[in-house]
Amino acid sequence: MTTYIVKRLEQAKLLTDPFKLKLLERFAGAPVTTKQVADRMGEKAPRLYRHVDALVAEHLLELVEEKPKRGTIERYYRTVADRFEVDPDLFATNSGNADATVDMIRSLFRDTESDLLHCFKELRDADISDDELPMIAKFAFRGTTDEVRKMRQKLEALLEDCGAHCGEQEATDKQVAYTGMIAFYPQIADD
Repeated sequence: MTTYIVKRLEQAKLLTDPFKLKLLERFAGAPVTTKQVADRMGEKAPRLYRHVDALVAEHLLELVEEKPKRGTIERYYRTVADRFEVDPDLFATNSGNADATVDMIRSLFRDTESDLLHCFKELRDADISDDELPMIAKFAFRGTTDEVRKMRQKLEALLEDCGAHCGEQEATDKQVAYTGMIAFYPQIADD
């Protein structure tokens, strides 16, 4: 699994856009065209072009191949990595990005909140088992530097495992799709 470290605020902003995140999921794995992704998403290809262009311009998506087809050129893209992580220095308040960082974090959590509220509304009348219910947990972790490193490695392995089930294949009628978010950060004492 390859990881791309996002070091520019413009890239990080794109990763907070739910639609662009869905596009990145669809372009992960084998190279595909924008039209193929649009068909899989039930969208019209022209709606995706500006989003794809933005992802390419910020080097999160790469053009892999061009093939002539019936007088046009089919462009095949894929993500530059299997996983994206934002460089923690981008969030440093002394980096000059403090306001943009706050906006980015708020956007990410606002979208997550919206997704969760929609999920709970839809599940109200659904007939699903307990192990299919959404899981929300907040936890505190205390440990040595080595224990923190090991916990981070476990979380990274979990993300890698989740990513292995997300590839380029379309969901079958026997599969369900889940979304998750992990925030693992040090507790900073208030002054």
